[in-house]
Amino acid sequence: MNDEEMVKAYSDMIYGVAMRYVRNRTDAEDVYSDVFYRYFRRERKFDSEEHRKAWLLRVTVNASKEFLMNRGYKEELNEDMFGDEPISGSWDTSTEDILAVRDALKKLDDEYREIIELYYFSGLSVAEISKMLQRSVNTVKSQLLRGRNKLKEMLA
Repeated sequence: MNDEEMVKAYSDMIYGVAMRYVRNRTDAEDVYSDVFYRYFRRERKFDSEEHRKAWLLRVTVNASKEFLMNRGYKEELNEDMFGDEPISGSWDTSTEDILAVRDALKKLDDEYREIIELYYFSGLSVAEISKMLQRSVNTVKSQLLRGRNKLKEMLA
């Protein structure tokens, strides 16, 4: 895969993960640029595409966390994390339901919110999240289940 194809293949994923952490477009663009800078600066030898993807995810998470620490950022959710795209699916959702879920996510513990956002909003698998966060697959599954249960309780 050449550099142009790689950027096209992973741009959305990197930007999406950065948005989940930094919570606004301008900062996510800064993280996005930093990740690609690190990628192109690095001597790139990957065993497989899966290895490249895992490396990019890990660097994106680390760059996002570094960005937040360097800015002395107080974590506060805003509407930017959901983008301009409407939330869609095969279920029937009202604006009130979407706002209720957003409010519940704001109140969810960081460890659960992170897993839920990566799984549902970034579309990552449990195995990918496990590698990215350097947690066991069973830990990720447990946190995902607990996070879902806490969301259900908040929304009930």
